[in-house]
Amino acid sequence: MEDLYRFPNIIHTLQVVGCHFGRKPPGWEYPRHHHHLFELLYCQEGQVTHDINREAVTMKTGDWLLIKSGVRHQSSNSSALDYGYFNVHFDLDDTEIRSLLAATPYRYIPQKAAAESKLLHYVKELESVMHRNLANAEEAQLHLRFEDKLLLQSYLLLIIHDVLDLIRGHAASYKQKKTAVSDKDASLFAADVAHAIEEKLSSGLCEEATVAGIAKELNLSRSQCTKLFAKVYGLSPRQYVSQQKLKLAKELLVTTHLPMTDIADKLGFQSASHFSRQFRRWTGQSPSEFKPKHQVAQQPLS
Repeated sequence: MEDLYRFPNIIHTLQVVGCHFGRKPPGWEYPRHHHHLFELLYCQEGQVTHDINREAVTMKTGDWLLIKSGVRHQSSNSSALDYGYFNVHFDLDDTEIRSLLAATPYRYIPQKAAAESKLLHYVKELESVMHRNLANAEEAQLHLRFEDKLLLQSYLLLIIHDVLDLIRGHAASYKQKKTAVSDKDASLFAADVAHAIEEKLSSGLCEEATVAGIAKELNLSRSQCTKLFAKVYGLSPRQYVSQQKLKLAKELLVTTHLPMTDIADKLGFQSASHFSRQFRRWTGQSPSEFKPKHQVAQQPLS
């Protein structure tokens, strides 16, 4: 039977840190800080005010807030009620998704818009996962069964999907502050520069020459290009190259029988040992440990 349609290979990584449900009393404050991951907040009850880049954003019951990585913010509960919330810090190494997530310092989604999605359903499912595992919890730290680990990742991805869907349709779904024409022009210029850099980085996987070359073509400094790229994609060109190399490395390890020396060469590493060390830094595993066992068994002895 011939394939009629084939989905693309997907070897992306979801990083999840600090995923939890919590409650804070009246008068609670959290000092100004920032994260290297994206932060997603859901106000389950009460209200909370976030100071983001010196701009106050108040969340009420049912509201959602997405904060871009690297954006400084602080939080406080100045109401007379407890603030109940769901919070997760995450990252995805998919370039298109990251570009959407990093388009602005933050995205506020009010309850009315969120109610048109399945976000509340997914949060309730996560609460069910939490309650199933509370019996084995140690000091609020859950130890999930492997089935619930998969459910946690699945529901978080569905939540991210619905949040992005609402963001892309924000003109019809929720109020977005108007920006000046000059700001829009600046954003378009930043996007054009970032996309030009990304295209060359993807084709060459070599940050040093391409960023410098693009900067020269656009009559900009290298630091300006780096800042514009980070503004659009939410990470530096060097981090982008690392993510692309990791993605390609995973794909080559899973889908080919190439020896480590050839994979290292394709990715621009000086040697197989250099590649192996970097891969372990990225994933916590050696390339041989990551490679499917049946492929490891087929590798010729050296």
